[in-house]
Amino acid sequence: MNTRIALIALVLTACSGASPAPKGWTAISGSSDAWSQGRGIARQEYSYSRKRFSGTLQDLASAVAIDVLLHNRGAKLRGSEPFAPCPGAAGVATVSLPGGKTLWEGFAVHDALAVRTVYVLPVVAQADPNVQAAMQNVLC
Repeated sequence: MNTRIALIALVLTACSGASPAPKGWTAISGSSDAWSQGRGIARQEYSYSRKRFSGTLQDLASAVAIDVLLHNRGAKLRGSEPFAPCPGAAGVATVSLPGGKTLWEGFAVHDALAVRTVYVLPVVAQADPNVQAAMQNVLC
């Protein structure tokens, strides 16, 4: 029983109102909701947004796909799937961008708000585990 309580506390802590920034990343000058790590071709960027939204998670998934493809000329949608830490409550779309980059856009609907995260990294880079933790903090 104590193990179950500890597990529930861990899950609630992971999905609390913690900072939306990935741990150890630097704020991008002039933005309160965007961060970066690395320099030059190894640079990775992460951002977070919340906007009023009256649709369902499926509606938001469609809007994400359309937005990403319209705003990134030459992009190719590789797929969209449930976000593993909170399946059924959030999703993530994977997009190949021109110039050898990958974009992962996380999305969820909470309290009539569309919550979106955008993570852009070079194809050759390892995904930073701090980004998944940041995504989990805001999407779950």
